[in-house]
Amino acid sequence: MFRASALRKRLRAIAVPTLLTTTLLAGPLALASPAAADPSPSNVKAQVTALQSKLDTLNDQYNTANSNLGKVKAQQTAVNKQVSATQTQLTTLGQKTASYAISAYKGGDVSMMSSMITSGSADTFLDQLTTLDALTGKTRDQLAALRSAKAKLIAQQAQVNSLATAAQTLVTTLNTSKSGYTTQLAALKKLLPPGSLDSSGGGADGPSPDAPQAPVGSSTTVKYAYAQLGAHYVFAKSGPYQVGFDCSGLTLAAYRQVGISLPHSAHEQYQGNPHITRSMVQAGDLVFFNNFGHVGLAISNSQVIHAPEEGENVKISSIDSMGFVGAARPN
Repeated sequence: MFRASALRKRLRAIAVPTLLTTTLLAGPLALASPAAADPSPSNVKAQVTALQSKLDTLNDQYNTANSNLGKVKAQQTAVNKQVSATQTQLTTLGQKTASYAISAYKGGDVSMMSSMITSGSADTFLDQLTTLDALTGKTRDQLAALRSAKAKLIAQQAQVNSLATAAQTLVTTLNTSKSGYTTQLAALKKLLPPGSLDSSGGGADGPSPDAPQAPVGSSTTVKYAYAQLGAHYVFAKSGPYQVGFDCSGLTLAAYRQVGISLPHSAHEQYQGNPHITRSMVQAGDLVFFNNFGHVGLAISNSQVIHAPEEGENVKISSIDSMGFVGAARPN
């Protein structure tokens, strides 16, 4: 027999998820202009540096947008499951409502007389009929509540689908812009003499034997960062060494060594962790630059190890030479 209390428990279990509130970052950056008429090495190198910086910003925009897309897709899955579960409850309860009605009224007077004879008295029959009517009324109320819950879920489903479409469009657009930047960067580099850009560091299998070693007593995250010195900067990658890293991919991988999960986005790494002041920075902290679009791992109060930008390798740099904008300490 159907129990109203069981349905109420199931209704309470239908938690309508909170819509992901995201402010998608600005659209793709304008592509860099071609090399100036004066193709001097200094002029071209300046353009390369500027373009590499734009690629770094674009990389973090892409990572943030991709992270948002993953969250929206997870919400899509959750809402779709809830819509399906609510529909199943509606179907089951509707069938029970119909069954109650049929039990009470089918056969007209013949069924009524049969019930009276079986019950032994008109009073008992009326009690039975009242009970059936009450059950039918309860299930109708519960059906109305379920239909209302389903309508809200359907509306939310449409909102989440719209967010997912927008997030996917942004990821695709940023990826297209990245390809355009990369093409321009490759063309500019061909104008420069070999060895004029920073490409020193490790080989395919690991850092150079001459690479600095982590100080004795360093934390696991700092030791990991030192071991990646010389690895290539690679868009949207988080290692291992042979694959390469982008800036947030390096810090993500370092903290993964101690069981702390960071998002693959400099902006989100700053937003999602406790902030500290410049004077508080110490080895292992996250340090941010370029309007929070670039992140490195502090190895002291004055230096960070970071994956700089397209065309460079993981290296050590001065915190104060890179335009410090903030720091955070994951825990």
